[in-house]
Order: sequence, then C-alpha cells, then structure tokens
Amino acid sequence: MTDSADATDCVELVEAGRAVAERVLERLSGQTLLELEAANPGDPFAAIDPLMRTSELDQRADELGCHPEELRVQACEIYGGLAYRARGEVASDFLAPYLESCD
Repeated sequence: MTDSADATDCVELVEAGRAVAERVLERLSGQTLLELEAANPGDPFAAIDPLMRTSELDQRADELGCHPEELRVQACEIYGGLAYRARGEVASDFLAPYLESCD
C-alpha cells in the first residue's frame, strides 16, 4: 500500500505512511542539517514537505475512524524495520518520533 486514498483500514493507512517515510528517508539520506540549510536557508526541510502528505494521511485517518493510539501501535510494527534506512543524523532525527514510543 503506497497511497493513503486507497487504504481500506488503519493498518493499510500505516503501510501508506511507511511508504511516505521511506521516500523521505531516501531524500534525506546522508545529508546534514547544514547542507539542507545551505540549500534553502529559510526552510531547510522544504525539499521533503511535498513528500510528507501529512494532511492526506490525517484526513484518511479521520475517514477510516483510526484512533491515534491504534495508529501508534501499528506504526511500531510496520515502521520498525526502517531504522536501518536512516543514514545520517537528519534522517535518524526524522524517524525518531515514529519509533520512540515503541520501546
């Protein structure tokens, strides 16, 4: 599942979120905050904003009736294998909030 609009339940929605996270990690891979700030001093994370699709994911979660706690539990399972893809401090920092409540 890669598109939140196609998700038919909360698990599929989290799978679509993982696809988003994979694209963001790929974009951030190996980059430093200094490099991102040099590329766009006013908004160093502008390059990943279009990839995030946060409003689409939030809207679909509302439509499906997904409870935030349910999404968190599913994310722990589904996002768990992404840690190895986080190359560099910026990528690791991006992924951290998704995994910090999984311990």
